[in-house]
Amino acid sequence: MMKKLTIAIVLALSFAWTAAAELRIATVDLDKVFQSHPKTQKAEEGLKAAEVRIKADMEKMAGEARALQEEAQKLKEAANTPMLSESARMQKKLEAEDKLTELEELQLRIRRTQESRLKQLRDQLMKTRQGIVDELMGALKAFAQEEGYDLVFDTSGLTMNAVPLAVYADESLDVTERIVERIGGKLPEAKAKED
Repeated sequence: MMKKLTIAIVLALSFAWTAAAELRIATVDLDKVFQSHPKTQKAEEGLKAAEVRIKADMEKMAGEARALQEEAQKLKEAANTPMLSESARMQKKLEAEDKLTELEELQLRIRRTQESRLKQLRDQLMKTRQGIVDELMGALKAFAQEEGYDLVFDTSGLTMNAVPLAVYADESLDVTERIVERIGGKLPEAKAKED
């Protein structure tokens, strides 16, 4: 009985070894591929331009808020001037309160506008990023099928335990540069020399 079990184990291991020897495996650093994609670089430029526009709009609104605050302060000081009649002081006090209310409304509008624009920017970024990732996955899948690879591992990420997915991979398995060429991207010179 023990002899039959040993033979079965040896046969199973030899079969598994033979099947594993036929597998074609590649590795790719998807982070490098993503960063070198022409659409990623274009999206980053668009993001920076949008951030500049949002910052300029926020600074303009902040300037309006400062002007309102100064007006309110002047009206408040005028309301305390003893040379004015009691009714004129009350009028200035009411005007100052109106300006403060206007200021509070403007500050609320500024916060809402900023939150809204940042949300739009994040949503646009995620949509663009997902489009690029989908394109990369399609290109990588087509590459793997054309080249006859059975498995392709991403070496750029970490598992949930914060360890690399591929603990070790021979450099000859890496197809990152070939994928970058396929998508029309270009690895940065400094990074290409380091790796």
